[in-house]
Amino acid sequence: MSTQSQRFISVKNKKIILTLLVVPSRNFTISQRASSVIIYQRNKKGTDEPPKKLPFRKALIEGFKQFGPESKKFIQEQKEAYAFNPMLSAEHGNYEVLYRFDKKAEVDRWIVSTDKDYKGGESSANFTFTKNRTGLFHGYLCKEVPKDGVTKYAGYANISNLTPRKSFNRETHWDWSLYNCMLFRVRGDGRPYVIVLGCKFDYDVNWLNRWSCPLFTRGGPYWQIAKIPFSKFYISHHGRIQDRQEYPILSLVNSLGITVMDAAEGPFALEIDSISLMYDINLTGKHAYELYQDKNYEGQN
Repeated sequence: MSTQSQRFISVKNKKIILTLLVVPSRNFTISQRASSVIIYQRNKKGTDEPPKKLPFRKALIEGFKQFGPESKKFIQEQKEAYAFNPMLSAEHGNYEVLYRFDKKAEVDRWIVSTDKDYKGGESSANFTFTKNRTGLFHGYLCKEVPKDGVTKYAGYANISNLTPRKSFNRETHWDWSLYNCMLFRVRGDGRPYVIVLGCKFDYDVNWLNRWSCPLFTRGGPYWQIAKIPFSKFYISHHGRIQDRQEYPILSLVNSLGITVMDAAEGPFALEIDSISLMYDINLTGKHAYELYQDKNYEGQN
């Protein structure tokens, strides 16, 4: 028998189960029984809720209603793609504004979520348009854990952009590969926040991959401009930071979020003026975090 692990994939209850039969080897831990790991994801949120589907008759009616407007949108996309003159390279200091919250419509393009939405706590949050023509992410962080016997921690609030889509409700993504950092013009309350990036992946094993980086606010009445290099983002899967880090895939970014979860119960407020991309020649493309190579660790080169 070979000294490598033999993998058998079986389908049971509509879930793909990866069964690992561990064979004694110098670099593997000897186990007396096989272990099963679920690698199938029902949806891109990582929950057990099945994807919602409209009845065939209703979906057909809605499709006919949207065919005309979506066709016009498709034609406009083709015209813009034909006339588009892309920037092939970036100079030092070039920047692009992603979001400027000077209109209520820009604020409405973001979704607010808390642990209460998933029955995991009692936190509350809102993202509102202010008289200063900015967006205000505010609410109350509650650490009270629900008595369900499953949840261990509580206190979470997030805002994230709507998923970018093209005509006929096709999910798309942005290409940020010309830039190497992000700029946030914010006015905070002294709390640390977390910037979260997500990418468009085709396979479900990568759906829950996220790149995160802290955003530290000063507090007080003054605005601050925070520059965050993409090399400072660290990858996690379903909330677990990975041992082997990877640089964000900037050509496939399709989600951007701001999260507060600093385990400090009480009110919070983050006023956001704009979010931009920038190219800084002084920043390196090398990942900022030191990685330790272990020859005995499976998966590393």
